[in-house]
Amino acid sequence: MTLSYLTPDFDSYPCDHEITAVEASSSVLNLTWSDGRKSRYHACWLADNDAGSVETNPLTREREIDFDDLPENIAIQQASVAADGRLEIQWNVDWPGSIYLPGWLRAHDYSNTPVSDDGLRAATTWTAEDMPEPPTSDGTSILEDDEALAIWLENLAQYGLARLSNVATTDGQVAEVVRRIGPIRPTNFGFTYDVKTKENPDSNAYTDMALNSHTDLATREYQPGLQFLHCLKNSTTGGAGTMVDGFQVAGDIRSENPEVFKILSTWDWVFTNRAVDTDYRWTTPLFVLDENGELSELRMTSFLRGPLAIPFDKVEAAYEAYRYLILKIKQPKYRLLFDYKPGDLVAYDNRRILHGREAFSSGTGERWLQGCYSERDELRSRLRILARGRRAAANKRSTGNTGQ
Repeated sequence: MTLSYLTPDFDSYPCDHEITAVEASSSVLNLTWSDGRKSRYHACWLADNDAGSVETNPLTREREIDFDDLPENIAIQQASVAADGRLEIQWNVDWPGSIYLPGWLRAHDYSNTPVSDDGLRAATTWTAEDMPEPPTSDGTSILEDDEALAIWLENLAQYGLARLSNVATTDGQVAEVVRRIGPIRPTNFGFTYDVKTKENPDSNAYTDMALNSHTDLATREYQPGLQFLHCLKNSTTGGAGTMVDGFQVAGDIRSENPEVFKILSTWDWVFTNRAVDTDYRWTTPLFVLDENGELSELRMTSFLRGPLAIPFDKVEAAYEAYRYLILKIKQPKYRLLFDYKPGDLVAYDNRRILHGREAFSSGTGERWLQGCYSERDELRSRLRILARGRRAAANKRSTGNTGQ
């Protein structure tokens, strides 16, 4: 059966279950499905999410009216299932009837479980004991093969860290890879930046010294969500890359020492990045929580910390908590170590993964990494598009159904 009626977006909504019973009051619709599931929807929600041409532009799939354009007293007058399985609703006011595809209703059943807006895999935290090497994909195919791209990006979303091997070692190739995900985020370092030793370095990154585990650019109001480092040359001795899952560390601290976690997630630290022609500063807790109290990001560019500026009687406790965090991060069980080989391209969530390196000998060869930033939003968007394409292709192959 082919259902080609418009949806409020460009996605496909396959559904293995039919609506077997409909009960409706003026304000609530109750559906029973062929697998026994029961779903409830408010009339106001249904009216607001009608994909019909009255509300939704058929080309852009964006809303053409807002909620206040609907009749204030709109309510369900009649609800029924059509012969082709679609739900049809007639309203109590002079307003066009609405049609909903069962797959779309099922996918947006907010009465049973919270509806995710992305369908991405839940984050899996790790230690170096759990994951001794970054999840690695072959980099020769991701520029052309969407399935290869999806595997790499799913690892990045799940573990916060994913590596490509065999990427062409040409200047600017990191940008080509990142554009397969989405736009590059430019910073004061440009669209891309070169990590090389310099005679007069303006950053510790441009020396051969070790770099402690950190996130980049905690000095910014909106810290870059993704970072990419591509190895073009490396004939030096030493310089192993280090990665630490900050979410794992923070979660362990929360369990082991709640008072330290509270300090790190509520007391502010100052980060500054001052140069001749730029001056970036931001004040934030090191652990940033969302509205549900869950960890959403880490802010820890340790070498860009400014003077601590909190009430006098909190200073010593703040430093003790910070010391606790640093010593925790340095524990070997958390630190994943790996060598950068020419052709390796490592991607990581810059608001979750703390990266660094061991010292290397710059006199024994040449080392050139090229970096780039993008955003978590771009990763999520690309994964949704790739998943959408897989669903549409699978539906077309199996049944000829548009699945909408």
